[in-house]
Parts: sequence; structure tokens; C-alpha cells
Amino acid sequence: MFRRGRLGVGLLAILALAALLPQAHRAEADALVPIAAEKTEYVTGRNGFTGGHVVVQGKRLYVGAYGVGMRIFDINDPANPRAIGEYHPGSNDWDVDTDHVHAVHADAVPDAARYGDMELAVLNGTRRVTAPNNVRTDHTDFFDATNPAELRKLHTFIGAADGEAHNGDIVDSRKLWLASGGSGMNGLRIYDLSPLLQTPAGPPANLFRGDPAELWKASPYYRAPTNRPAEPAFTHTHDMTVYTDYPVEGLGPRDIVLLAEGGSYTNDAGNTGSIFVIDITEPRAPVVLQRWFHDIGAGHHPIRYHHEAQFLASDPRVMLVADEDMHAGAGCTNDAGGVTAVRLSDDLRSATELSEWFIPMGTPAPVCSVHVFSTHGNLAFFGSYNAGLQVVDYKDPANPQRIGQFIAEGTTAWGAQYHKGYVYIGDMTRGLDVVKWLGSKKTNKVKNGSFESSATGLAPESWTSSGTTTYAAGGSDGARSVTTQLIGSWTSAPIDVVGGKSYSYGVDVASGGGRVIVEQLDVAGALLATAESLLFATGDGSFQSFTGNFTAAPGATQVRVRLEGAPLGSTTFDNVQIWEE
Repeated sequence: MFRRGRLGVGLLAILALAALLPQAHRAEADALVPIAAEKTEYVTGRNGFTGGHVVVQGKRLYVGAYGVGMRIFDINDPANPRAIGEYHPGSNDWDVDTDHVHAVHADAVPDAARYGDMELAVLNGTRRVTAPNNVRTDHTDFFDATNPAELRKLHTFIGAADGEAHNGDIVDSRKLWLASGGSGMNGLRIYDLSPLLQTPAGPPANLFRGDPAELWKASPYYRAPTNRPAEPAFTHTHDMTVYTDYPVEGLGPRDIVLLAEGGSYTNDAGNTGSIFVIDITEPRAPVVLQRWFHDIGAGHHPIRYHHEAQFLASDPRVMLVADEDMHAGAGCTNDAGGVTAVRLSDDLRSATELSEWFIPMGTPAPVCSVHVFSTHGNLAFFGSYNAGLQVVDYKDPANPQRIGQFIAEGTTAWGAQYHKGYVYIGDMTRGLDVVKWLGSKKTNKVKNGSFESSATGLAPESWTSSGTTTYAAGGSDGARSVTTQLIGSWTSAPIDVVGGKSYSYGVDVASGGGRVIVEQLDVAGALLATAESLLFATGDGSFQSFTGNFTAAPGATQVRVRLEGAPLGSTTFDNVQIWEE
């Protein structure tokens, strides 16, 4: 959330008090009349506790209890999260190995992954204060959360070297953990989680530790900044997002990290941070591909604090960079706390800025800044403090448009996580709110796009496969999905279209990369044209949603959808759709 560092105890106390004040919100949907709502509908809430960061892992939702711990919910019914576990460190939670008392977790950002029969969870702790008597907030706890009602602590890191982890992300498929929050040599830290999975459990093993700016200057791709007088020294890492098997021109599938260097949060001039694009395919020897600096000068509002960066789900070359800025005065000013859209080159070594978006003036919010977000297709769902949930359409990344919002009374929305038509809003004062997204209603033209129908249980109806494939259990839509290995593919039954009309297509993908290809056919079955999208998935094992669009060629009467996996590894597909615009 805020700038890593040594904030004054007085400010810390005020922030903690604001977050921890008792709330009187009710959990029933009909009890909430929002301040503002557009294309959204309140479903339910789990209120009365401090909320925060939200992350989906399989059929579970992990919610950071800001400044305290975390809560775990069952989301088999996405509209009705059911509490199944929680963790709140006690005031006497003493670590005998390091001789320190664990204070409550500052920020408290969780993540989780599934390894065999074990659900591994981590609760990160940001360095806020080191109080007398060795009480610390820079500590990170690792748990066996297989039984969420009885969490079993496996290990604890304490101190700036390892325990400082504002937003430590588990890279599921690689059994890695990347900890953000550090400065200098702790700016980029990569750990192997394998020791935690052993009996007895051991501490995660550090594979790499280094200053991202020095790593950049040592890179074979290094070039001096063109819009800065010199290469700025590194400040600190605020956030990292990891994408596995991401297609990079000239290198092939690579594991890519977008590292947000926050910058100086107290510098009113801004532009003191940057974004590092780092290849960690070899985690012991990462390579920086680019250090991106925001354009400066006329027409470019300074980024006060580089909060985080993510690729847009529908376009793997568009990077969204969030600016956390709560110092622009009261209300939404239309020039602070916004998002910069950046198009990266196919080799990830250069970038072009496309747009800057800000929460519109007139939005009823005293503190107005984007914060933690998620994307689904071409839509971005922003947690935005007092501006609640803001939904922005990036179908044209050069001209983003707000198309939805939801602002609850008393909201201090930390993050917004889209999941199966719903948005989970982790709120520092309200707890957890569940909002239904109403802006994506459409009729799917793909037969058995969820892969649920199967006459034999061995293959989905209306689909054919080639190469090495499987009909898998689990998925993003229902209980089944399909996978490809090596050069395998799945092809849909023909779908009727009308020449000249506009259509969109979408697919959910996990555990790899590949392509979705829409083949346009004439009445005789001849191929007229194709449309395709590159696919990639983050390293956390969850499904990512991709969308594209096409205009049916003159004479086209049908299309087929072909799902191709990456050249290496396994790719999982689900929820294939085509709809008429």
C-alpha cells in the first residue's frame, strides 16, 4: 500500500486506527444502498472486520485483514463466500528462534497455491515499525492451509532481509516465491518453496538477491534512459506480477516479472520510480529486458508512486501501470491517482505509452486513487479507496472508458478481484463486499464451450483433438476443461456467422501459453480468413481470460475455434465463447 520505509509512529497509529475502527455494516444484500452504482449489483458482504488484499486460489478466496491477518472463504458458490478459516497473530506470538514478538501484520497480503494434497498459504508483512521489546511488523508467515480451520505454521521470516514482503507472490507452477518491498540488494528476491513441502518443513531457500538497477546495468540489453539525465538509483520494490511461459520474440516462452519500483511516496514532483521487465526463467540468473520510465513533459501527468503493473488479459502486450496518489487534495481531480497504458514491443525491450486514465471528476469520493486491480478480457477492475470499484474498458487502450462503478457507504476499497461474473472487493473498513458485474451479458454461439457435455466421459462433445491432449477435471467454468501438450490442439464444431457482422471471442487459459485461432469458412468449407490471439497465464496457476474480435469476411458462413498450446509444457483451456456484437 504505502511507501516502504520508516513512517512515523504517529502516522502509523492514525492509519491503523482508521482501518481498525468497528464497523456496523450488515451482510445482507438488501441492506446496502450504494452511493453510486453503474452496471453493478450488490450481492452480499462479509463485513464487520478489516479487509484488504483479495486473491482467488481454486475454490478458495483469501482476504487480507488489513493490519491484522487473513480470512479464508469457500467460493464453490461464487456469489456466496462461506468463511472457513482465519488467522490473527496474538499479542504474545513469540518466535523462539529469532527472539522477537510478532506484531500484527502491517498491510497483511496473502497468497496461496496447491501442491499435491497440501494447500500452501503465505501471509506477508510490510515493514512499518520496529517498536520497543523487539515487536516487529516485517515478518512473513508460511502455513499448511489444507485444513483452513486449523492452519499449521511451517515457517516465519523476520526482518528486512527476508521478512519484509509487502506483496509476496507464489509462482505456483515453479514452486517459487517472490517477495516485494525491499530496497537495494533486497529489491529482487527469489525463493524456492520446495523445503516447505518436506517433512519436517524447512525455510524457503533464497535463489537470488540483487539490486534491480544494478542488474539492469549489467544486462546485455542495457541502454541509458533517454528521458532522464542519468540512470536513477533504485528506491524499493512495491509490487511484482509474474507471468510464466510468456511469449517473447527471439527468446521463446519465458517467465517474466513486471516489477514496480514505487519511487519516493513523499516527493510531490513524482516520476521517481519505474517498471522493470525481468526474465526469471533461470531464477538464479535473472536478466532485465527493460527499465521503463514514464514519459515526462507536456501532456504527461507525473506518476507519483508506481504501485503495480499488469498485462491486460485480452492483450498480452499492453501493460497497465497504476499510480497510487492520495495527495492531490479532496475528491477526484481528474489528474492524479490514475493508470498509464503502455504497449510493449514483441521482444519486451521497448515501450510506447498509449493513454493516461483518471477517475473522473464528480465521482463522490473524498480520497480518490486507483490501488490493487485485476483484469478480465479488456476490462480492468480497480479497487480505488473511497471511490470503491471502478471498471474501465481497455478495448481501445489508447482511449479507455469507465463503464461501471460501485461505491458503498464508508468504503476504503483496497483491491478488486474479478471471478466468474462477480467482483470481490477487499475493503480496509468494510471487510469483504461481493458485487455482480452486469456489463458482459451475451449469448455464446460456441457449442459446449464449457466442455461439460460428454457422452463417454472421455472427450467433450462438439470438439475434436489432435496431437497430445487430455480431457481434464476442474476448470474456470464448471467441472471440466481440456489440455494440450507438445503441439496438441482442440477444434470446435462449426459455428454459424453472417458475413460483414462483428463478433468477439473469448477463452480462459491456465498453466501455459499458446494461441486461440478463429477460422472463417465459406459455404463450401474453404478457409477465407483467420483471427487469433496470443495466450499466456500468470504463474499462480489460476485461469486468465482473453478476448478478441473480428468482422466476418464477405461470404463467410461459419467459423471454427482452434485452441493450440505452447510448444513446450501443458496448457489448460475453458469457457470458450463467441458472441455477436
